Amino acid sequence: MLINGKRRHRSALVNLQTEPFGTVNQGAQAVDFGLIPAAAIQRVEVLRDGSSAQYGSDAIAGVINILLNDSPEGVRIDTQYGSTYEGDGDKFRSSINFGLPLGQGGFFNMTAEYFESDFTSRGVPRADAAVVAAARPGQVPFNGLGQRWGDPNAEGIRSFINAESPLGERMSLYGFLSHADTEYDSSFFYRTPVGVAGVTPRGTLFVDGNGDGRADPVAQSIVDAIRARGLNPDDYLTRDATSPSGYIALNPIHVRFPGGYTPTFGAEIEDYEGVFGAKGETGAGLRWDVSLRQGENEIVYTLVDSINPSLGRLSPTTFTPGHLTQLERGLNLDFVYPWQTDLFASPVNVAFGAEWREETYKIAAGDPASYERGPTFMLFGFGSDGFQGDEPQAAGEFSQYSRAVYLDLEADVTGRLTMGLAGRFEDSSAFGSTLDGKLSARFEASDAVALRATVNTGFRAPTPGQINTLDITTTADASGRLIPLGTFPVNSPVAIALGAQPLRAEESFAYSVGLVYTPSSSFSFTADYYNIDIDDRIALRNFSIAPGSPEERALLDAGIPLAALPRQVSYFSNGFDTTVQGLDLVAIYRADFGEWGTGTFDVRHSWNRQEVDHVDLVPGTTTPIIDAERVADLENQLPNHRTVLTFDWRSPWNFNLTARANRYGGWEDFTFGEKATFGSEWLFDLAVGFDLFDDRVHVTVGGNNIFDNYPDKETNAVLNFLGAQYPLSSPFGFNGGEWYVRVGVEF
Repeated sequence: MLINGKRRHRSALVNLQTEPFGTVNQGAQAVDFGLIPAAAIQRVEVLRDGSSAQYGSDAIAGVINILLNDSPEGVRIDTQYGSTYEGDGDKFRSSINFGLPLGQGGFFNMTAEYFESDFTSRGVPRADAAVVAAARPGQVPFNGLGQRWGDPNAEGIRSFINAESPLGERMSLYGFLSHADTEYDSSFFYRTPVGVAGVTPRGTLFVDGNGDGRADPVAQSIVDAIRARGLNPDDYLTRDATSPSGYIALNPIHVRFPGGYTPTFGAEIEDYEGVFGAKGETGAGLRWDVSLRQGENEIVYTLVDSINPSLGRLSPTTFTPGHLTQLERGLNLDFVYPWQTDLFASPVNVAFGAEWREETYKIAAGDPASYERGPTFMLFGFGSDGFQGDEPQAAGEFSQYSRAVYLDLEADVTGRLTMGLAGRFEDSSAFGSTLDGKLSARFEASDAVALRATVNTGFRAPTPGQINTLDITTTADASGRLIPLGTFPVNSPVAIALGAQPLRAEESFAYSVGLVYTPSSSFSFTADYYNIDIDDRIALRNFSIAPGSPEERALLDAGIPLAALPRQVSYFSNGFDTTVQGLDLVAIYRADFGEWGTGTFDVRHSWNRQEVDHVDLVPGTTTPIIDAERVADLENQLPNHRTVLTFDWRSPWNFNLTARANRYGGWEDFTFGEKATFGSEWLFDLAVGFDLFDDRVHVTVGGNNIFDNYPDKETNAVLNFLGAQYPLSSPFGFNGGEWYVRVGVEF
């Protein structure tokens, strides 16, 4: 992912999603596209061939390069408002972009955007929440639903500055800056209250070990331990005259949640990047570019309407459980020289250069209440419920760097044959060194037909975030019960005791072939097939620490106290190999309707399929590192077929229309031991625009999914119990139709 040809830094978020939220992108630490305002973008370039030989890690499947707006004049203000057909999910966005000349032939262009969107809700009341709501009307969160399934709340400001200033005829200085400050929040699972017939209370509030429906008596030793710390047992336990100790395992904070509680999880994200450089050309034709960059993504997590159950009635209900930072720096030296030679039909374009890159992942401890072990942690658990805070011993800064050199040659071998050869050597402090290459060719069989092909090797280095991430959150099991799940750094004592090995780079071998057919200036057709083999892919390796299990014994032998561990544990591991193949078809026809204006017909279809070729076994066992459900999701959770049909009509009467049909093929989802199959779906978008006042005012009225289509209903019994109506894996969401109005003004 590049901006103006320079690598963009990652988000600090490492995707750790587990069931029931989908696992296709599990482990990814990617660039946050949502922090780039649309008004700052001039155009987007996509290189679909593997490009690690030119750009290094992460370019296994290609490169996306966003070119920023470089207009040196004018002002444009855009404002858009919309909502869903259901009346929720209101969206507002307003941006301003303006340009100024900078020196002779230079420019200064700035974009600022404010946005906000409200949550959507498409779930139904959870089965247990419905019972509580009937018994205690108005006290169950989210108007009796218990929890919400839909989009989160979001609000923020995003800005970009892009500038270049010439220094004489052969040199210029350039740079771009970005800053974003955004907030998001969404809900976790519902926690049931105490005292409602037919509903089992959440274990953070009530412990009933023998199943008699009554809180277990608390041993006198626990009460004595609380008093020995100078604390009052009434703050942590509930009095009961029938108990030998005078107390029972009923958390006194339960009275504050008569309808149960649903933690609201939020993230405050601040992001910046600065890129500065100089470029020019020598008298001999050598073009050069030297640049420095630094980018940082900082996430502060918040948790509201939750508790630290081990603190009893003294627990706060608002926490700051985590603070993550991804910091990246880079230095690039890039050169291009047209080597004149009589060997080929054109000069050889020689591109070469060097790159130094450093990534630092920072973990800061959460607030003390988010991880504190209160005196009753053995009974109720500890830490902020839903997302446990990072403890001081987990905090730190973790860095890795890489150094690379590359060479890229391209020339017209004959008048119709163009060939390219590229190689890159990269050395990393985290995984060692690698040498990757790429060979490409394009042959013009005629003026209308061209063939193209590439073959390349690639790699993706494990990130400091993947190596060092620590997270304890709550998920659901196959019975719908909420259980804590801990993800530990691969070099932590817990992971090492369970067999963790240092992560290795993922490696790829890919090839592609394509056809280009352009019989006229009004019609073009392309067909491209690609095939990418990736070895040693990184996945979460999951363990259940059951009493008496080999995993429990391994942890005990390593001297790790089990009382401080969740009973579900995971860490990242190289674990499986895949093959991804696909076919992309694109046909574009530009029609001239005479006095009725012009139109563009754009037809695109893609077929793609991912297959898991091999799964490693846990050393010394017959247990695969990823289970059959994960394999099934990797192979079937994304539709194999995707079609987009677009018609864009520009009339001579300051009126235009864009109509689009989107077809998503069917897919399968394997969750909690149940396989569900969902059918294909068509979604239709329509936008009508008007240009007013000498084309200075642009008004657009439109809708997405105008026929209000939804995916097939969810059939999984656990997800239905949890209130989910529609599949969480839906590639087009489940908000239904939405409308919008957009007004743009140019000066």
